[in-house]
Amino acid sequence: MKGNDATKNMDAKMLQNIILVGRRKLNGNGAIVSIAALLLATILCMPALIAYNNDHIGIDIRGKITTNNIDRLRVTTPSGRSLKSKIVPRALEDDNFDIPDALPDGGAMAMPTLVRQPIAPYSLANVLATVPQFHDTFAVVVYDPPTDKFIAHYSNNMRWISSCHKLVTSFKIVAHSLRMLNPERFAGPTSPEFALALSSADYPGIKWDECLRQQRTDCIYGGGGVELSPILQFGSSFRQPLFPTMVTMPMPQKNHLSCFHYFALHGIICDYYLQRSPSNPQGLVFPENIEGVTSWDDLIPQVVWRGTDFSYLHKLFPRLRPPDFDMDVASQIDLSDKVDKPTAATYAMRQVYDELIPRWKGVVLTAEAEREAEQLGKEQRRRARAQRRRHPDEEHRETQEQPVPWANIKFAGAMYMGKKTATPLIQYYQQFTEYGIPASGEGMSLEDLGRYRYHIDLGGGGGTTWSGTLEKLGLPGLLFHHVTPTGDYLHEKLVPWVHYVPVKADLSDLREKFDWAESHPEMARQISDNATELARSWGTPEGFEAMFRDFFESPLRQIMEAYQPLEQGSDWRKEIALMGGEELRPVLQCGGYHQHDCDRLADDIDFRSVHDRDVGMST
Repeated sequence: MKGNDATKNMDAKMLQNIILVGRRKLNGNGAIVSIAALLLATILCMPALIAYNNDHIGIDIRGKITTNNIDRLRVTTPSGRSLKSKIVPRALEDDNFDIPDALPDGGAMAMPTLVRQPIAPYSLANVLATVPQFHDTFAVVVYDPPTDKFIAHYSNNMRWISSCHKLVTSFKIVAHSLRMLNPERFAGPTSPEFALALSSADYPGIKWDECLRQQRTDCIYGGGGVELSPILQFGSSFRQPLFPTMVTMPMPQKNHLSCFHYFALHGIICDYYLQRSPSNPQGLVFPENIEGVTSWDDLIPQVVWRGTDFSYLHKLFPRLRPPDFDMDVASQIDLSDKVDKPTAATYAMRQVYDELIPRWKGVVLTAEAEREAEQLGKEQRRRARAQRRRHPDEEHRETQEQPVPWANIKFAGAMYMGKKTATPLIQYYQQFTEYGIPASGEGMSLEDLGRYRYHIDLGGGGGTTWSGTLEKLGLPGLLFHHVTPTGDYLHEKLVPWVHYVPVKADLSDLREKFDWAESHPEMARQISDNATELARSWGTPEGFEAMFRDFFESPLRQIMEAYQPLEQGSDWRKEIALMGGEELRPVLQCGGYHQHDCDRLADDIDFRSVHDRDVGMST
């Protein structure tokens, strides 16, 4: 960086810090000191600020700074950029976030080369070496030939948590599917034992340390120098090979794992992958389902999202949080002055942007978009009045409609008092709304969302949105795919800039990508059409069978073939004890002849929330 540029950046950042301190002092008795500091900073740093604001987040200052015009202090994003998060360790190296000059070749059916490696041979010792790497939601599954049962073992060193209902669901389906796919392998006393490592949660329930939080790929080694076994992870998994032997499997949810299991049973595609109709209200929504939309120009030019306020990879990013209304907003604004409350509140939210989870970052971007649209509307009306004054005898058109904010990202629901509740009924969200922060929005069906030109699949608890990506691919608008440190099996079928436009985890490039799409409608529409056709293909026999083969049948068959049984005559229970697996205890066993022929083996575990269930909570 050149010396002058570095000085300008330093001076502009100094001004930001002085303004922030001064703004907070307005709440106490330091108003005179803070105003003087602000005036001094303005005089010293204004040239640098003007240069800095061209390419960075800055403070737009117009006129004299007083407590009565704090509304003139507003966060500006001239290039749609925001401060890069200091929480996220680094961008994923293999992500193509740069806007291309032209779209990749291949069209709607272009597929990435699947990076899954063949499952290497493994033994019971490798499975047991995997156990110490997990904190919860992990089971050692062993097929016991004498009883002809699949037995799930859980470690006494792990907590049994509510998310274990996903683990139980996955175990039941795996036991049934293994027997269906290879009944000769599981034939009772004449067969050898079989073992596998099974994990299922929003994202893997591993033991986190600083090495893993830096998303390094050299952190994991098997216990005692023994390599880890393959791990079937039913849920979101890591996009980087933090656990090289982890295999991402369909999520334990009705429209994912249960659909694959249903196809294995009957060879029939479940309703969730077929087109929505009066007889199939659960199906995907395609452009022809949206009434009144016949062209790209008919779609509302906003980035829209509605969903649930949920945590986000809290063990990987423990410092990211939702906002505290009193600390982050209310205490930062002096209501005794004639302050423009929405502008001041939006500014206050920007100050904590880097600390917020992504869905709340989206709310901040929406608040800024609304302030920008309001300012533009005022400017349009001012020009219209000036025009009428200059030419009073001429006919003038009516004032233009209020400009549409580019972002429309709001919460429709949240967990409250143990159940999902609409945000308009929760005081926490209404506080933000009263200050002009659009945290609460109306619920939207897929048909409602389909009227918008742009969508985003903001990640939740596991860093992804299990159903949102699938559903939004079929809609007529363009998908901005939220690229986070985790991914789902489905993502392996998607190609950036062919089926979606990638957006960084901190959303710092969302405005830039929106501006690009608006200025390149043909390319944006082509990507949207590709995604729609890909989603439509999964409802065909050929398309879903390929998904079934790649993400369900093949990994299960490979793991059966890769297992190396103990020597004939060995007792697997004794071998587990000899290998240091005494902390494992059996909690559930299933025959696998149908999904629910299971027996509890642990009386002190609460199975009430998981008994005979085949659904999981969406992230």
